[in-house]
Amino acid sequence: MKNIKHRNKLNIKIVIAIFWLLFFAFILSFSFWKKDKIVVGLDHKLGVIAKDGIAMISISNERKMVNVLNLKEGSLAEFKDILEKEKTESVRHLFWYSFGFFPDKILVLDSIDQWKDNMVLVNNLGFINWFKYKKNYSRMLLKEEEIKNSSGEGTLILDEIMVRDFSESKLNNEELRLSVFNNTNESGLANFISKRLEWSGFSVVSTDNNSEKIDNCLIVYGNKTELNYGWKSINEIFDCEQKKDENLNENELEIYFGDNFASMIKYSSYYK
Repeated sequence: MKNIKHRNKLNIKIVIAIFWLLFFAFILSFSFWKKDKIVVGLDHKLGVIAKDGIAMISISNERKMVNVLNLKEGSLAEFKDILEKEKTESVRHLFWYSFGFFPDKILVLDSIDQWKDNMVLVNNLGFINWFKYKKNYSRMLLKEEEIKNSSGEGTLILDEIMVRDFSESKLNNEELRLSVFNNTNESGLANFISKRLEWSGFSVVSTDNNSEKIDNCLIVYGNKTELNYGWKSINEIFDCEQKKDENLNENELEIYFGDNFASMIKYSSYYK
């Protein structure tokens, strides 16, 4: 009788163990299934669109920081309008052209603070990255800031904090050097793009105007450029024609922007 009870208890433990193994296997599978085919950096970047505003979130194990930039006013209506009319991918690009911040995921929430919920993070970071985040959280600095809008004084604030707190750590560690050229009659386009690239973490060594006729945009690159994370990131942000130039130095890249590009991104609508 005792042996039967012992076997029953053992069977129950085995069943429970199998249940938990299957549960964690499901979570891991779900995590990988949820993961989009995106360029992966060292930091996790989330763009939040909520009823009380928009926010940018950078979770950086490299910096040991969690940075949250809250914009309660200004661009919220435009972001919501784009989200309703176009695909989420368009919202990712709107974040970049507004702030030089290219989110891995777009979160549509009731409130900005809801991003901290564990299930929200598991669904958007994946189980493994969420687990690493929770494990390291006690050693990470949480820094939350707020600006009223992205124009005027707000842009000066962005100049200060984007590179420091929200640029991609993997880009900061690379030797990729960019030159940006404006092939349009639009004033300041090269400087506008360069600022966003620098906010993202790229090293921009020069900007200039160019008279060559460019339809949309052209990327000219040197040897070993394709080995950089920045090369993959650039090609995710811009859909440009590509041309290799053996005369360029290693890890050197030039980007030329034409009239159709300026029209496509509605350049005239952005604060310069």
